Amino acid sequence: MIPDSRFLNHIKKKFRIVVIDTEFQFDNSMNYIKTPICLVAKDLSTNQVYKIWDKDNKFPSMERVFDFENTLFVCHYSVAEVGYFLRKLMGRPPYIFDTWCEYAKLYKNIRPSLSLLAAATAYGYATPTASADKDYYRDLCIEKDTWTEEEKEGILKYCLDDVLMTEHIFYNLLDDLEDHCGTNYEILLEQAMARGQSMACVAKAQYNGISFDTPLVEDFNSYWPYVKDAVIQRFNEKIGLWNEASKFCYDKFEELIVSLGLFSEWPRTPKGKLKTNKETLELYDDSYNEIKLLKQINNLTNSGKLADYVMSEDGRYRPFGGFKMFGTHTGRCTPTSKWPYGAAKWSRNFMRPSFGSCYAYLDFKSEEPFVAAMLSGDKNLLEAYNSGDVYLHTAKLAGLAPAHATDKTHSDIRNIFKVIVLSSNYGAGAFSIAKKLKNFGKTYSETAGLIKTYKELYKVYFNWVDDRSNFALMNGYISSSLGWDRRFAKNAFINARSLMNWSIQAESAEILRNALIRLTDAGIKVCAMVHDAFLIECPIPEHKEQIRIAKQQMIDAAEYIVGGKIMVDEEIYFKNCVQLDKKGNPNKDQEIFDLIFEEINKFKNRKYSQVPTENMVKGITINY
Repeated sequence: MIPDSRFLNHIKKKFRIVVIDTEFQFDNSMNYIKTPICLVAKDLSTNQVYKIWDKDNKFPSMERVFDFENTLFVCHYSVAEVGYFLRKLMGRPPYIFDTWCEYAKLYKNIRPSLSLLAAATAYGYATPTASADKDYYRDLCIEKDTWTEEEKEGILKYCLDDVLMTEHIFYNLLDDLEDHCGTNYEILLEQAMARGQSMACVAKAQYNGISFDTPLVEDFNSYWPYVKDAVIQRFNEKIGLWNEASKFCYDKFEELIVSLGLFSEWPRTPKGKLKTNKETLELYDDSYNEIKLLKQINNLTNSGKLADYVMSEDGRYRPFGGFKMFGTHTGRCTPTSKWPYGAAKWSRNFMRPSFGSCYAYLDFKSEEPFVAAMLSGDKNLLEAYNSGDVYLHTAKLAGLAPAHATDKTHSDIRNIFKVIVLSSNYGAGAFSIAKKLKNFGKTYSETAGLIKTYKELYKVYFNWVDDRSNFALMNGYISSSLGWDRRFAKNAFINARSLMNWSIQAESAEILRNALIRLTDAGIKVCAMVHDAFLIECPIPEHKEQIRIAKQQMIDAAEYIVGGKIMVDEEIYFKNCVQLDKKGNPNKDQEIFDLIFEEINKFKNRKYSQVPTENMVKGITINY
């Protein structure tokens, strides 16, 4: 412990530092704080410890005790603690130092775990809470509604132990940050508090939740097991890879891969079988409709991932585990489980705004090319972005599409360059890209020529990428503009390809976090966020103004992080989300949803009222 470090003294001049930990009960969804139980805090200036048993009495003066405006709260994964404050209707603390975030900044992908216990142990904490004890007290909080005085004392002690471990991590982190990142304490603190505040805003978004059409969810949860096989067989009519019992036929899958000319190059398991996992299918689904359909059916076959969209007690939906800020090594935000903008896109139709409200889905348009252009200073790439269609404009610059071309008149060449742009930016080589362009009739040599042309058009960008990658390889780390790091263990092998798009994604993540803070501060009700987009809920009388404000906040965030004006697209839903293609017709995900509920409604309306049996619902043999 280094209680007199220069970094610590710098912070003490600005804030009262309070380390906190909370305990609470979730509702049945395991996503929504049902009952705040207790809070333990330690004031590092006075060493005073506060133990507040909150289950049996309200504590309305808590914010006065902690003085939000002058207190820096130190927490390990502050989403939980801020969620506690929000549930107590106390608001969102403005100043947070999240030890989980800062530990992840230094050691993500280097140390095996970022948990409180793991971090405390790594820093040599003398008496870390045993895993068995943590499990016992966590279960004690969750499983009971009343506790003996002895149990209360045990829970408070457990909470205090977490506070003391967090304090120990905090002191050591300050020292590590100084060693690794320099002595500009003002910048280090500002960056840490920005990350902490983004976590607080995640807590606010999770607190808001997403309004779902509850009857639709209940119907799906109740009837999906009975209609799943029938739905699979409806889709299987076009591909024939499942038998009558809806079991996947590997031999037929192998025949399909042979017929597509992909047998020799298809990834295999250690035992030599063709892989059928999501990651493998995604390598080919943009180029082969059969593979795209296979992926869609695969998503439907796993009822464990699809069934039981559990609603919180307030009638809103929250992805189990919430939204993981810094979920990847680039720092991008990812939901930790199924949600409407995840793999099962058809489930967006479950979303239904609250009475008197509407949804707006706001996403940064072609964010990665924009960020790439701004960071690298490539004028050609910025021109392509400002054209409104990076891929088509690239084809025009290459002389392969006329100036008057549109995505309707020259869709093939546009899609060819879409594959090239997206794949090249992630480090894919000519051989891999050529696989994807087979469907467009391009040979390996033609693909290689197109890639060369693309890199010549945007040589400023690719030179910048090489410089960034070389820096990381030489120095063992790479950083975003606001200090999110990817660091490498000593003597670790570094795949240069993995670095190519790191800066683009990391700065995009910085934009999202900054925009999230701005939106929340502006009073916009953020319900969800992912990668490059937000789902917000607005009162209908105010929705135009709120959407305008929200879009401007997103534009301002991008300008603050990388400079330049980014474009923001919007989709507005006044009722259940309906997914349409560019022509206004139901897209593939909408078709999936409609087909599922067509089968559900057929099942609900069947002639017979007896309890369904296995034979009644097997395959396509259901008799309605």
